Parts: sequence; structure tokens; C-alpha cells
Amino acid sequence: MSEVEPLSLDDQAVDHLLRLHSGTAGARERAEFQRWRRRSAAHEHAAREAEVLWQALGHTQAAARHRRTAQRSWRLPAMAAVLCLALLLGLLAAPRTLVGLYADHSTAVGERRLVQLDDGSRVWLNSGSALSVDFSATRRDVRLYHGEALFEVAKDRQRPFVVSAGDGQVQALGTRFDVDLHGAQAQAQVTVSEGVVQVASGGAAPLRLGVGQRVSYRPGVAPGAVQALDPSSASAWQRGKLIFNQRPLGEVLAELERYLPERILLRDETLRRRKISGVFDLDDPQALLTTLERLQPVQITRLPWLILIRPAPRG
Repeated sequence: MSEVEPLSLDDQAVDHLLRLHSGTAGARERAEFQRWRRRSAAHEHAAREAEVLWQALGHTQAAARHRRTAQRSWRLPAMAAVLCLALLLGLLAAPRTLVGLYADHSTAVGERRLVQLDDGSRVWLNSGSALSVDFSATRRDVRLYHGEALFEVAKDRQRPFVVSAGDGQVQALGTRFDVDLHGAQAQAQVTVSEGVVQVASGGAAPLRLGVGQRVSYRPGVAPGAVQALDPSSASAWQRGKLIFNQRPLGEVLAELERYLPERILLRDETLRRRKISGVFDLDDPQALLTTLERLQPVQITRLPWLILIRPAPRG
């Protein structure tokens, strides 16, 4: 079982701002934020970026409109801060959207699409994904910028088919495989459902991967241990399904988030590790949240651009 993916520094900085502007923060919360931002130059940079965007949002018409709505509907000052946070999270996600402007092929959030390449290969793009293609007389190169793609490669012994994702490369040997580039640390995950692929990253010797095998790698790091899995379940998204078997809730929500326009914020570590199983329809991703709220001890609050998940009140 893989570990629950940690929040990115951007999300951690925003999480601190949420608490500071909740209306209940005191000296302890302010001291925690100061200690957090001093941990490294990257932490300080994330904190400053979040603060600049937060201050800018406070002067936008949209923020003012949402503050008025929050005060009129809930009469809770903290809710206005949360709505500004939602706008902030949208801006933090903007670079991903901009990639789609110069990629050869891309999908919007919630969209899945089949792309037919010039060599006869087929690519299924998952939600919120983008890639570019560069074919020549000697090579077939594909760059996955972000998201997930399932490749069904046409055989051509004279032209290797190579997918670059993060700082690694996946070379197909006449096969069907999935590459998923996601997460705070740009982790890439390669899964093989037919044939064999060769995975290289971090300057290590290439690793061969066969049917029913998966491997992950991060920038500057050699591929991790090879895992066995059911290839049909791994590519279930192509069939419009999400299948989870005793997966931590943090992982489930990270997967679900790619199909929703909102960001999902879950701060409770006990909930993040809670195991979840089920089969869900990608054409109705909100149904997963509805089922989750009905069957699990969680409370879900839906706001513009943001879904807050917290432990359900006791009693």
C-alpha cells in the first residue's frame, strides 16, 4: 500500500492562512506559521506567495461579492476568509491550466478524450491532462506535462516511442501502458497492462517493467520498488470508473480531485489514513462525496472552488 501523499508547500501555506484568518486564531497559530515558514527557503517562498495572493484577493470585486454573500447567508466572518481562500486555491492551480494553451493535446477538468496519433498509436487522456507530440524519422517523442495518459503504441522498430514525464523517460516496446504525473512532488507512476516498457529516472540504470507491474519515481530519484497490481483496475478510469480497494481516504480524495473543478481540503490526519473501498462512476464524481458523507464519519462543506472535509460532529 502506498503512502498518503503529503500536501504541497503551497497547500500547507494556504492551510496556515485559513487558520490565521478563521477568526479564532491566537498567538499559538501565529507562532506555528512563523516556525513553518522558517523551515527552508522553499517554505518562505510559499508563505510569501500565499500572502501576496491573499492580500490581492481582498481587493477584488469577486472577493468583495463573496464576502457580502457569506455575511448575509451565514453571518460568520470566518466564512468570508474561506471564500477568499477558495479564490486563492484557484490561482495556485492556474499554471496547470496555462500548460494546456501550448500543449498539442489537453483535457479540461472532468473531461476524458481519445487522441489518435499519426503513427497509428492511440492515447487516452484523463481529466486535466496535457501532452505534446514530436515525431521524426528516427524517434517518436511524447512529453506529458501533467495528468494521466494511457498509451496503446503502434509497432515501429525503426522509431522508438518514448514518453517523458517529470525527469524520467518511459520507452515502449510495442505495448499498452499508463503514465500518471501528479502530486506536490511531481511523482510519476507507470503501469503496464500489455507488453514491456523501460523506465529510467534519476540517472539510474533503466528498469524493465512487465504486465501487471507498476513503478513510481520522483525528480532526481531512481525508480522505487516494483509493485504488482490488477491492470484492469488501474486503468478503470478509461472505462469511466474509479475503483478503490482499502485505499487511504487521502489518496481517494487526491484521485477524485482531478475530476472536480473545486479543490478538496482535508486537514485531519486520522481521516486521511482511513481506508476506503468502492466502485464509483466518473460521470458523477459528486456521488462519491455523497456516499462518503453517508457512510463515513465526515462532514462535507461545499463552497465556491473549495470542498472542506472535516470529522463529523459527535453525538
